[in-house]
Amino acid sequence: MKKLSFFLFLILTFHMNNAYAITTDLEKIYLENGEYTEATKAIQEGNTSFNKDIPLPTRLPPILFTHVFASFNQKSSQLTIYYLDENNGKKHYTLAIIPNDNDMSYPNDAKKVNLENGQEMVYFKRNDFITYRTVVNEFEYTFIVDKTSNKTIDVNGIMKIINSMIQKLSPGSKFN
Repeated sequence: MKKLSFFLFLILTFHMNNAYAITTDLEKIYLENGEYTEATKAIQEGNTSFNKDIPLPTRLPPILFTHVFASFNQKSSQLTIYYLDENNGKKHYTLAIIPNDNDMSYPNDAKKVNLENGQEMVYFKRNDFITYRTVVNEFEYTFIVDKTSNKTIDVNGIMKIINSMIQKLSPGSKFN
């Protein structure tokens, strides 16, 4: 029995050390090169650059994420937030936010749906990703979901995420 317990202890220890190494490697890749930072820092950079708070969704997709990284590109005025699962390299969810310039172009096969407040959301598929775009409060939001995650979060799910922003911005609206 002692041999079995010791063997199980070794397996668990190796597994935990291996999980720590994966986490550390992922953080090194995203944080050490300086392009990405903690989400709160990048959001604050964006708020400062735009001289206003960037409305963010209060809801996330029902997908497991182990890490959140972000970047604010001063040159292109783009805030990008990356949600990743270190245990599944196929699950990605990205939110990119830029000031709305009313010059959004879409592929010919893009589909349009109306949100509950009548606002339009456009979505289209390219390669292994689904892209959803809409404008909320002077900002253009682009939600990018990979094919694997799209099985869990679909058009209606993205609409709920966008509506969570609209609800936050419109106290007393029909969304409350």
